[in-house]
Amino acid sequence: MIKLVHFEISGELIRKNAVFSEWIIESPELFAEYVQELYVQCGKGEGRFVLSKDESEIDLPKVADMIMSPLGLDLNERKIINKLYSELVKVSVSEVMYERTAEITRYISDYIMDLEDSANYTVQFSDRLDIAGLLKAMDVKYEEIEESLLEHLIRYIKLVVELLGVKLIIFVNLRSYLSDRQFRELIQEIKYQEIKALFIENQEKACIEGGMRYIIDKDGCEIY
Repeated sequence: MIKLVHFEISGELIRKNAVFSEWIIESPELFAEYVQELYVQCGKGEGRFVLSKDESEIDLPKVADMIMSPLGLDLNERKIINKLYSELVKVSVSEVMYERTAEITRYISDYIMDLEDSANYTVQFSDRLDIAGLLKAMDVKYEEIEESLLEHLIRYIKLVVELLGVKLIIFVNLRSYLSDRQFRELIQEIKYQEIKALFIENQEKACIEGGMRYIIDKDGCEIY
């Protein structure tokens, strides 16, 4: 199991035996400093956080996703869509879909030749169909449906775990958007997906079973 530490913090922010962690930073200055540093590091920048598994360091951006605001979650952001297209391309040449892919390639080739004849232009084109290009041209994406914030969060988590291999999701002040009941439902989904979650908050909320708390109070003292 994974754990997360920081060079300036004495304890572990994520422990092996905890499903999730709440990191409560009461000092506004420290809250801004640590959140910004972690955000930069998750975006492949420099930082002092270290994620590891079985004492071996893991590249944080490869397995972690940081959500600054649940209201801005986009199921069709570029990294998700690119991975979706990649997976669909694999399916297109699989045993199940190979003949259908060959059939549509022939059909498009015939269509282009008919266009050539009708337009009186001489053209050339590849006899291989760019499936990813076709998906993009047809604006293939995840369906946007009316759902609650919690449902949207859960759908996003399922996508990034399945498509991107995310092992750690970091939320900032998420509990300001969810009731305790909704938070428990989210934790159940996180357990089901067998990942870790870190909730960074600027004030304490009700304790929820299954997690651990790491507090940095207004004076910068650590409580864990």
